[in-house]
Amino acid sequence: MTLWMEVDARSGVPIYVQLVEGVRRALEVGTLESGERLPTVRGLAGELKVAPNTVVKAYNELQRMGLIESRPGVGTVVLTRSEEAVREQQLEAFYGRLGSLVRDAVGLGITEDELWELFDAEFERVCSRASGTEENEGSA
Repeated sequence: MTLWMEVDARSGVPIYVQLVEGVRRALEVGTLESGERLPTVRGLAGELKVAPNTVVKAYNELQRMGLIESRPGVGTVVLTRSEEAVREQQLEAFYGRLGSLVRDAVGLGITEDELWELFDAEFERVCSRASGTEENEGSA
């Protein structure tokens, strides 16, 4: 049921933090949408094989962040947010990922020119695929 959610007990990151980040990421990419119900605490705990208290802690943090709320008789649901707020959050997440990529590139010794070439090539590839004009290329 929750194919968008994974946890790794060996990662060193507390499981409740992984759950919070999993829900935040699912909201960013649209896997979870406003008004959608989240699994019950017991249901998610059983599915992920974690303690129910871990899920409660994650849900409490998400509620504190204003991303979800518990509704009597309904369950835990994703809060409805304005399109502007959603877009702002998506852009913020994108800029964070972009910053990480640039830092990685610098760390790997990739020059600015090389990075722009890679960016341009990937942008072209994605746009071609989105428009259905991508030709069969030998790349993976």
